[in-house]
Amino acid sequence: MRKSVLVVIALMIIAIGVVWWGMEKGGWFKEKKFGPGESQTEGEGPGAAITREMTKEGGEKPKEEGAFKRGLAIKVYKCTRSTFEDVLPAMGSIKGLITRKLNFETGGLVEAVNFREGDLVKKGSIMAQLQQKDSLLKIDYNQARLKSAMTALSQAEKRVKLTRQLFEIGAIIELKLSEVETEAATAKHQMEAAQVELDSARQELTKTVLVAPADCVLSDRNLEVGEVVTGNTQKAFEVVDINTVFAEIGVVERDVTRIKVGQLSRVYVDAYPDLPFDGIIDNIYPTLSEKTRTLPAEIKIDNARRMLMPGMFARTEIILFEKPGVISIPRVSLKKVEDTLVVYVVDEKTNTTLERLIETGYESTDYVEVTRGLREDDLVVISNIEELTAGTPVQVTEIQVREM
Repeated sequence: MRKSVLVVIALMIIAIGVVWWGMEKGGWFKEKKFGPGESQTEGEGPGAAITREMTKEGGEKPKEEGAFKRGLAIKVYKCTRSTFEDVLPAMGSIKGLITRKLNFETGGLVEAVNFREGDLVKKGSIMAQLQQKDSLLKIDYNQARLKSAMTALSQAEKRVKLTRQLFEIGAIIELKLSEVETEAATAKHQMEAAQVELDSARQELTKTVLVAPADCVLSDRNLEVGEVVTGNTQKAFEVVDINTVFAEIGVVERDVTRIKVGQLSRVYVDAYPDLPFDGIIDNIYPTLSEKTRTLPAEIKIDNARRMLMPGMFARTEIILFEKPGVISIPRVSLKKVEDTLVVYVVDEKTNTTLERLIETGYESTDYVEVTRGLREDDLVVISNIEELTAGTPVQVTEIQVREM
């Protein structure tokens, strides 16, 4: 029993000694002084956010470690001035503006066919030719007739000249002079007839050749070498003029009131995916197609470079509105408060939101023109709009910029 008491007393003496040493030597329960540049963290553990830093004069000031309060995560849209466009997409195909059916004007045996379907044909090119042997013989015959008639006319004119001289000196009577003049007139008529026959034979020769009336693409061929044709009763070729083409598109019913003749358009084809071809709406059909329930329209395109071919798949953009130097924002950023439109702009200094009243102009499906209330580089909130009020702490997670 006495031994246990001695042990307790010894332990108490040790504890008192440790406490005394800590207070005197270790600085327990005393305020520690910090030198310049040293810092002390108060409240170590979860939720600690404020540190104190000693100044050179020995004072201390609060220092922020991160945000006082984590804000609402949002996405923003950066305002810029650019060309504001509203386009209506549509699809269709490239077609020739003019389709022609070509026929031989005379009958005969096909001797040559120089093009096939899909070939590009230059203006004036010989597309096909009939056998020309008979036409050439006819030309030679009529040339000989003309030459003979010209010789006869020359001799008749000489006789007239000589007979007139004889008549003037009284060597012959007037009746003889009249007979010679009549013979000369007949010779002249025969020469003129021979000239007509020769011209006709030459014209017949041109009918044996089928020539392209313009730069075109051969779309249909109904002719083969060795075949006998009978002139206008048979279609030889069908060609499409490609100097000017059009994109035939279909506009869905809900958009038919948005298009009109004269609107500018851009046309893209898979052969040149990044190259737009400028066009203009040239024709709008009066009724919708029963098969597709779309309104057919034609966009006229200058094809002087001959890059577009009939049959190509066309993706088009009809320009409904275009205005340069405009600030436009996504429609999702708008909040209607009574009869006014409000957007929230981020104050980058405080990471809080500011409420802005705006006025708008043209509105497209996705964007709105802002005529008053916003400036370039303003960051407009486009997410979690209903959770915001003026002064809401926020954290920007994404900045979007419209690419034009």
